[in-house]
Amino acid sequence: MSKLIVVAGITGVQGGSVARTYLNAPGWKVRGVTRNKSSDSAKSWEFKGVEMVEANLDDVTSLKSAFQGADIIFGVTDFWTIFKDPESITKKKPGQDITEYCFEVELQQGKNLADSAASIPALDRYIFSSMANATHWSKGKYRELYHMDSKALAVDYAKSLPGLKEKFSQIQAPIYFNLLWEWSLPTTPVKNLDGTYRIKGIGSGDLPISFGHVAKDFGPCVQAVANAKPNTNLFAVGDEISWNQYLDTWCESQSVLKGGYDEHSLDWWMETLPGLGREFGENVLFSMEFGYDGKDPSVIRPPQLGLKMTTFKEYCAETDFSRILQR
Repeated sequence: MSKLIVVAGITGVQGGSVARTYLNAPGWKVRGVTRNKSSDSAKSWEFKGVEMVEANLDDVTSLKSAFQGADIIFGVTDFWTIFKDPESITKKKPGQDITEYCFEVELQQGKNLADSAASIPALDRYIFSSMANATHWSKGKYRELYHMDSKALAVDYAKSLPGLKEKFSQIQAPIYFNLLWEWSLPTTPVKNLDGTYRIKGIGSGDLPISFGHVAKDFGPCVQAVANAKPNTNLFAVGDEISWNQYLDTWCESQSVLKGGYDEHSLDWWMETLPGLGREFGENVLFSMEFGYDGKDPSVIRPPQLGLKMTTFKEYCAETDFSRILQR
C-alpha cells in the first residue's frame, strides 16, 4: 500500500523540489496543496500524477482537510509572497513597516500549518522549512530579520504542540544560487565597457555566505530528514563562498573576464530595494558574522545524512546564463 506525502506550497521552489523527489520514490503518492487548482502550475503537477487540492495557509479548516491521510507533511511559508500581495499594504497597521506586517502574517501561517498537522493522528512526520532565529543567535544585533525570525518562532510553536511530539523535524534552506541573478538584484554580474564583469553586494568580499541549489537539492534533503529520527534540524547548505569566489567561479564558467566586487552599505541597499533592502542586506551580514544557521548546536549538515550537494561551480556548469551575457 502506498504512503502519502502532502506538500504545501507545491508550486514554489522548495515544494516543487520535494514533490519531484517523492514522485520518483517507489511506494509514495504525492498530494499538492495550492491556493488555486486552476493555475497553470497546479495543472502541470496534476498532469504529472500529483493529486492537487485547494487550501489556504490562513484557513486551518482547509489545511486540516488537505492533510487528511498524510504519512508525511511538508510545510513551508513564504514571506516574499505576502510582501508582494497588494492587499498587505492596506491590511497592515497605520505606520507599521510592511516587513513587520509580513512577519506577523507568516508566523500565523506557520502556526496554522503546525496546528493542522498536529490534528492528523496517524501522521509519521511533519517537516517544516525553517530558518535561524536571527534575533536570538545574534544576541539582539539583528532584530529586524523578519523573514528568518517568523519561521524560527513557528518552529518553537510546533515543538510545543503535544500532537507533534516525536513527529516534528525541520530543514533550513540557504540563500538560493538563482537568487543572485534571476531576481534582478545588484548581485547580478554586469558587463563593463572594458568587457569585464562586476557585481555589487554588501559586506566583505572575502567572507563566506551560505548558498545552495534549492530547486535541485532540497527535495532529497527533505526525504533524508523524513527517514532520520524525529527532531532532526538539517541546514541544507550546498556551498559556502564569498562574493569574490562567486564572481571568480561564474566568470571562469562563462569564459569571461572578472572585473571585481563593489561593496555597498546597508543604507544603499535599503534605498535601492525599498521595503526589502534591510531583509536582504542584513540576511547576508548575519550569514557572514554568525553563520546562516546561527551556529545553532542542534543543526546538522548534509554529509551527516549521506547527502551530496551541488556546488556553485557545478551549478554554473549546468545553468544557462545567456540572458546576462547578452546584455
